[in-house]
Amino acid sequence: MTTTTLTLTQPQLLAVQELLARYRHKGSAELLPCLHDVQAITGWLDAAICTEISRTLNVPLVQVHEVIEFYALFYNEPVGKRMVRVCDDLACFLAGSQEVVRACANRLGVDEHGGTTADGEFTLEVHPCLGRCEQAPYLMIDHEGHGNVKPEQVDELLGEKR
Repeated sequence: MTTTTLTLTQPQLLAVQELLARYRHKGSAELLPCLHDVQAITGWLDAAICTEISRTLNVPLVQVHEVIEFYALFYNEPVGKRMVRVCDDLACFLAGSQEVVRACANRLGVDEHGGTTADGEFTLEVHPCLGRCEQAPYLMIDHEGHGNVKPEQVDELLGEKR
């Protein structure tokens, strides 16, 4: 687990407190929705917020951490405000996803294995499957998908988002 801690603004803190009040004592059945909702406010889930989620839902802290570690879309360390995900499953790989990853990494100035830009604006992730094999190679910017992406399209796609 990371030692970095969240710094919440007053509106974020109030939003998290209000959200957790709605989840009070709901149990493990509400763990996934609670994690999604909290992360939507905070951007990622640090140790302190995980402890609070555990107390709120009345579930073991280890269960909270297991879920965060299992699901690729939960983050236990800071990530960019914007997420760029490139699928690298077999279909996407054969269709040229590595070149798309390279173009994204070059445009953002991060490692080809993924990373967050120095300004904290973007995080690049390479995913084993985004479920769009028929549109290979597939790229997502936040929740917006782009299929059949060519490396030469990356500057335009990411430029629109800056």
